[in-house]
Amino acid sequence: MILIICITCGNTMSQRNHDVQQNKTVKKDTIIKLNDNISLYYASYNSPMKLWYNLHIIHHKKKIKVGKGSDFKGTGSELFSSLSPNAKYVVVDGIIKEYVHESAKDSTLHENYTCAIIDIDKAKIIKQMQQDCDGSWNKKSQWISSGGKVVFASK
Repeated sequence: MILIICITCGNTMSQRNHDVQQNKTVKKDTIIKLNDNISLYYASYNSPMKLWYNLHIIHHKKKIKVGKGSDFKGTGSELFSSLSPNAKYVVVDGIIKEYVHESAKDSTLHENYTCAIIDIDKAKIIKQMQQDCDGSWNKKSQWISSGGKVVFASK
């Protein structure tokens, strides 16, 4: 009977530990310079998840939070970025990592790898992708999938 109680408490404790670790985001300034006028600024970092959060665009020394006033809640990043040739857009990774509790006894880490095209002037996400994140910019500032398809055309 004592053994059963210890096993049950251990599983419950580990579930709580997942919850605490997942929400352990600390302020950790991280700046990625894209060119002389544009940088990405991540305001916080979650050590257990190994992801940066709270993305801002610094454009001509003005810092704007990405997605402010929208439904965008901010996903994590492994700090991948790719600036368009016309310097109007940037592609960043958007990674969602969270523990999904399937039962009271265990949990599973769920990871979803996505990316987003951000309008730099507006600091607004204009396209979110999952399958075409491995693309690249062409000379016309179009995002081209690895299969050669135009996924996003700059205006």
